Amino acid sequence: MEQPTTTLTILFADISGSTRLYETLGDALARQRVSECLALLTETITQRTGTVIKTIGDEVMCTFPNAEVAVQAACAMQESLAERAALSKTSLTIRVGLHYGPALVEAGDVFGDAVNLAARIVGLAKANQ
Repeated sequence: MEQPTTTLTILFADISGSTRLYETLGDALARQRVSECLALLTETITQRTGTVIKTIGDEVMCTFPNAEVAVQAACAMQESLAERAALSKTSLTIRVGLHYGPALVEAGDVFGDAVNLAARIVGLAKANQ
């Protein structure tokens, strides 16, 4: 019996250069910066009707009901980080990948080809893309 799918936009936002950040700042300070960045991304996601599915290291996976609002959220994430970078010595950037399509929602997680495609896209993106 096949599970029903829901059409969603899957978005991954990955912090660029976090490995180098840990090398230059040390574990404790780098982890603090990454946590602050993930909190900012989470705030942006939830303000725009998104749902955070999970964080995986320095990456957040979330869903949106449609592609338009997901793209708006991605732009807002980039803008928020750019504003923060202007005020800080340690600037963080993200790369974003998203895909709109059918997905399986199961026990608070999301699975399927749309998830895999969004993950591939974030892997191809560069900082600030």
